[in-house]
Amino acid sequence: MKKKYLPLAAAGGFISWMVFLLGKGLRGNVFLPSLLAGFIVDVYAEILARICKETSTSFFVTSVIPLIPGSTLYYCMNSIVEGNTVQALEYGRDTFLFAFGIAAGMSIAWAICYFLRSIKKK
Repeated sequence: MKKKYLPLAAAGGFISWMVFLLGKGLRGNVFLPSLLAGFIVDVYAEILARICKETSTSFFVTSVIPLIPGSTLYYCMNSIVEGNTVQALEYGRDTFLFAFGIAAGMSIAWAICYFLRSIKKK
């Protein structure tokens, strides 16, 4: 990625976190907000890739970094080490839902973008 596109990539990280926070405010769990954030960020990356003539992956990876569930994974492992299985299961569930939401959101966006590109070619 060219240096001149770094602010756009950083803006993607800001967008992903804001979408997640807004979604979390409306809905208490982490799955739907992370699904929505993953979807929005992937659409953002696809649009920027077309405008800037770069790969969408370079924009997507930098934009999704704030969504990575590192803290819940850490707390899950810490709870396992401390022997607190109930809390470990809660953090493990949240980590899984977070990661699955991001993956599902970006998969849905990829499928829609692929479908739209195939229609455009015809």
